[in-house]
Amino acid sequence: MTRIDDSNALTFAPEVIAAQDALKAAGIGAANILVQPLAEARETNRIFQRFLNVPVPDVGHIVEHRLDHLAHPVNVRLYYPASERPGPLPAYLHIHGGGFAQGDINSLDRWKREIANEAHLVTVGIEYALSPEAHYPVAIEQVIGALRWLRDQAATLGLDGERIAVGGDSAGGNLALNALLRLRDQNDDFVKTGIIIYGMLSADHDTPSHQTLGDGRYGLSTEKLAWYWERYAGDAARLQDPGVAPLYADVSHLPPLLLLAAALDPLLDDTLNLARKLDAAGQPTEPRIYPGVPHAFIAMTRILPQAREARDDVIAHLKQHLFIPAGI
Repeated sequence: MTRIDDSNALTFAPEVIAAQDALKAAGIGAANILVQPLAEARETNRIFQRFLNVPVPDVGHIVEHRLDHLAHPVNVRLYYPASERPGPLPAYLHIHGGGFAQGDINSLDRWKREIANEAHLVTVGIEYALSPEAHYPVAIEQVIGALRWLRDQAATLGLDGERIAVGGDSAGGNLALNALLRLRDQNDDFVKTGIIIYGMLSADHDTPSHQTLGDGRYGLSTEKLAWYWERYAGDAARLQDPGVAPLYADVSHLPPLLLLAAALDPLLDDTLNLARKLDAAGQPTEPRIYPGVPHAFIAMTRILPQAREARDDVIAHLKQHLFIPAGI
């Protein structure tokens, strides 16, 4: 694992510069909702993801389901590992990022396939409703509905309903943490562990990481985040609501959490502040911070070693907390 503190130089790692050069050479750019119409930004994001995903690793098989029984129906995709073994498998629901406004079920397709194969579990993608078409709490209700469906239909799906994990990156980290909080509050805390990757957890933009890293030099900016928050919440008064911004919530009595963050990310302090709150609540958690990388780096496992390192840290955590035998 890699950890840093605030004294490290605020420069991209050489591997990140090489990855950025590869993207430029392929004519691939990141979406920018501040200058693109939303539909165009979403398509740019899809093109970006396709480039990073291919060639995709083979998995055992993939099954898609539409959960029409939910108040807000949602599509989910289950990736079964290439080397399936007898017996029910644990499941890991990963929720993609994109500021609640971009991304789809194909986001991080490579990541989900790699984790399925290497951790020997079923990874699950979800195509939750995006903002501004859907405001809070539609997406979080879809996530909770999908988690309960995985548990309740475990026998039919070949899953172990007692070994389920949830995680997400950026806005997905927000939804993952909020799902755990809601399940705890509803006395239905069946999810065994959570993984929060550079979570978008608070609309507080006065933090040191926003002040130092939020001007757009590293990709994600404070201005972009304000755009995302406004459209997700739908009402500025909701930005202090723990349901919208879970950093304001009581974080006691949660399952074990893995916190990952990028050193060159205006959201860095969201992760650090969550770690402090967990420590104060009696659940010490040391975040893993990857130096020299920006927000959204985990999507680059094909071209960035730091993304592969983060993926391997996630796999190790899942194996430990979902009781996956060593050697699998």
